[in-house]
Amino acid sequence: MNIDFKKLLSKFSSKFANALGSRFCIGLDMGLDRLNLVQMEQLAGKMHIRAIASIAYPCSREELQANPKILKTLLKQAYATQPFRGKCVVSCLPIDQIKIITITYKHTEGQDDAVAVVAELRERYKSELDNLVVDFMSLRQEEAGSNHRDALVALAPREKVVAYLDLLTSAGLSVNALDIGPAALARLVSHTGAIHVPEYPKLPNVLLINFGSDSSFLTIIWGRRLMLDRPVEFSENRMFNRLKHTLDMPEELMIRLLYENNTNAEKTNGKNVNAKSANNSTDEINQMVTEVLRPEINALLQEVNKTLVYMASKTRGKSVGQIYLTGRVAGYPGILNYLREQLHVAVDILDPVEVFAAEKYKLSSHSIGAMPGIALTTGLALRGIPEHG
Repeated sequence: MNIDFKKLLSKFSSKFANALGSRFCIGLDMGLDRLNLVQMEQLAGKMHIRAIASIAYPCSREELQANPKILKTLLKQAYATQPFRGKCVVSCLPIDQIKIITITYKHTEGQDDAVAVVAELRERYKSELDNLVVDFMSLRQEEAGSNHRDALVALAPREKVVAYLDLLTSAGLSVNALDIGPAALARLVSHTGAIHVPEYPKLPNVLLINFGSDSSFLTIIWGRRLMLDRPVEFSENRMFNRLKHTLDMPEELMIRLLYENNTNAEKTNGKNVNAKSANNSTDEINQMVTEVLRPEINALLQEVNKTLVYMASKTRGKSVGQIYLTGRVAGYPGILNYLREQLHVAVDILDPVEVFAAEKYKLSSHSIGAMPGIALTTGLALRGIPEHG
């Protein structure tokens, strides 16, 4: 799967101190405004989350990337509050430093796929390719007999990759691997299926909708293999902007209305205060918010349907058997319920904390699984771990 990352990693990796550290590396995601960390462990033959943290930056991400001391301070904070063990990490480049594309390349019997992928990229990027680090993974093919294959390719400027590796190692970490985001998410879905799907080891075909602050992604996992990953313009910030421009609503109120449970009326001294009136008022506000956001949700639905139609055309009419939602927007009932009403497929929230929660250690927040980047980080932490431990 690697063309160049392994050579770079060999310069920055060190021997692991113990068996646990080498097997259960820490997933590390440097998000837009938070550092996300997840580490797994095995308890009674099952995989659980050993430690998890999502820590807000004290500065801009650009400043953090330029100063390993700030990253070291954040890591120290995470280790003080959660039982992280070892310094071995699996990470991925920040999304603004990497370009992920899908290409079709010609497969020749007996030829290494990496050679064919590089040949196709050379046609596109010419000499520019010499300054890029390339990683790729072949996508599942449903059309038999074709000599053309699809691959998901990650491209990043060499200096950006070296700078990121240097940042991590300067903060005292040992880098086991740099992963591709969609591959990490596919891994998370497969592990979730291994836990919840009665037909395991057969797994359903899944559409994962990964909601982000600035953009969202639709990822198709066909059994265990990644088949498609595409961005869509729908995002949390688009929802916030529509509410702000239409209702002049402050962000704190948006968050409370979208994500907090408003089913209970206010209580004072243990007694209901105007319970019926409060519930009616909440219902009216929620209905108004839903109507304002309807155009955004409809646009998302159109993208989902477009993706499902495309997959049916590629798989001779087959479709997904499960849709998962992850990210903070997944906690907004207006989207979850609407997708359930409009799509003839099971739609559920994929919360890594709920999937892999262990009672042995207290998690830092009951809602941390919905934080942006936690699903990706959990997938990073699962790299190299078998689905059944």
